[in-house]
Amino acid sequence: MKRRFGTSLTRRQRRHLKHALIAAGVSILFVVVTVFLQPFSSVQWWLSDQLFLGSNPSPSVAIAVIDDESLARYGKWSDWPRDLHASAVDNLSEAGALVVGFDVLFADQSGSDDKLAESLAKAGNVVLAAAGVDPLPSSGDSITYASVIPPAPQFAEAAATIGHGNVVPDSDGVVRRIPLAIDDAHGDTYPALVVAVLHEFFASPLPESYNTEDGILNMLGRDIPVDGSRQMRVNFAGGPGAIPRLSYGDVVDGDFDPALVEGKIVLVGMSAAGEPDSWLTPISSEKMYGVEIHANAIDTILGQRFLVDGGIGTTALAVLLMAGSTGGVLVPVRLRWGFILLALLLVGYLLVAFLAFDRGYVLNILYPVLALPIVYLTVLLCRITAERSDRLMVNNLFGRYVSTQVAGTIMEMADSDHLQLGGARREVTVLFADMRGFTSLSEQVSPEDLMETLNRYLSAMTESILKNDGMVNKFAGDAIMAVWNAPQDQADHALLGARAALQSLEAVESLRNDESLPRVEFGIGVNTGPAVAGNVGSEGRTEYTVIGDAVNLAARLCGSALGGQVWIGPGTYDSMRELAEVEVLEPQRFKGKAEPVQVYRLLGLADGGQVDE
Repeated sequence: MKRRFGTSLTRRQRRHLKHALIAAGVSILFVVVTVFLQPFSSVQWWLSDQLFLGSNPSPSVAIAVIDDESLARYGKWSDWPRDLHASAVDNLSEAGALVVGFDVLFADQSGSDDKLAESLAKAGNVVLAAAGVDPLPSSGDSITYASVIPPAPQFAEAAATIGHGNVVPDSDGVVRRIPLAIDDAHGDTYPALVVAVLHEFFASPLPESYNTEDGILNMLGRDIPVDGSRQMRVNFAGGPGAIPRLSYGDVVDGDFDPALVEGKIVLVGMSAAGEPDSWLTPISSEKMYGVEIHANAIDTILGQRFLVDGGIGTTALAVLLMAGSTGGVLVPVRLRWGFILLALLLVGYLLVAFLAFDRGYVLNILYPVLALPIVYLTVLLCRITAERSDRLMVNNLFGRYVSTQVAGTIMEMADSDHLQLGGARREVTVLFADMRGFTSLSEQVSPEDLMETLNRYLSAMTESILKNDGMVNKFAGDAIMAVWNAPQDQADHALLGARAALQSLEAVESLRNDESLPRVEFGIGVNTGPAVAGNVGSEGRTEYTVIGDAVNLAARLCGSALGGQVWIGPGTYDSMRELAEVEVLEPQRFKGKAEPVQVYRLLGLADGGQVDE
């Protein structure tokens, strides 16, 4: 016979398996939501920004900044004559700068353009900027603008090459990437100023195309990782000022140390206060000017310190590993140990993320870390639900032996730590029932049949007891003991016990009509009186019961009653004499009693429960 799956597991193992499957389901759902919907992306960006520590920039890059001092010296930027820039180009060329890149747009014309064009042509190593305007909706594989404004034709012809100077921030306003190429609405492609400067620096012609393969743009003998829009993550060497800079006004005047630019790439750009070309970056809370962002991008490519964003697959795997580890750890262990292990997982993953970043891999921090508390709460809720289920199961188990009200009272006592060894004196009604002829019956039938017979008859009697709010205190072979008014108060406990006794006989009589069962009879004794109700046993194992003379008398009454009869003691009769129909029996002598005890045979009750003589 084949076993069903899980039947060989214990209840605890099945519960652990169930909790693990729930945790796995939550983990998979979390992966689907986070990876494909990517909520809280700005938070993830901010977390990855905290991994930047800065590094030594390349000695091959310098910046000539058009700062406040330069504007104070030569006046408003728009009023500068072009021969000032011609002087700057000449001075940089004479100082030995290998490449000069202007992150300013010379799109208009003025009276001194010839001088600047002549200097550009003479230097032969100057890269000018173009600017894309009016960005169009992303096509997925490039950043596209409605148009790209080039330098004035005279300058474009004299320059070594041209590259766009556009900076594209993420949705949170922070610049983390530089588009290495952009398109215009006509499909023309423009390299970035960074790309144009570096190709001039290495005396290499610009690529004919900027197609990527598997997220890689190959140029200058380097495999540069880019995203789907050909954007490269900038590995910033430091905050503003990390890359050496000099005042452009000093360059114009020729008043600078040539060693600052000799053999280097020199970028020229704005840094004056109030200029719009300033951006937030991951490396610093202080805004960085566009020319410095381009310089950091050049530094990233020169040093090949590329950053690769973890893709969807990497993030999903990291989330599943963290969630799976959390679920696997928490399900079988105590939550306090699970919390410690959870903290270790958190610290461990953060350490892995830091080391990975140091090696150029940007792992998603938010989602794997967020998976930890989500799975923790999932397992916690599973445990709370399981504990409630256990409590319900215990109540149901109690319900087989005691009424719902009694079960609730016992659970409340356990919750308040009142189920301790010892007891309290109270008046109780006790019922004992015993099968007549059990010994001879056990000789006539097999043990299995005897057990089935006992279970059928005792179950019927138990149902009658529970229906009348009694607590089945114990079974002893063919006997049953039930108690009323303990542990909860029941004002009419004597009546309830008497009615349960009569209904038990009716239940037994109905089973006697079943030909598959042996015909047996029960004698029942009921007595009411003072007793001690509480827990007896040891600290490790206790039993709630009642003890006292009134209990002993109920047992003696049961032993003396004939099969099919209910005998009650004087305490029970006195508590309900107006409702009880009884036959007064001769006073009986019982073991332990010095005087005869008046007993009664219960025939019926005024409110029902009557039996035939």
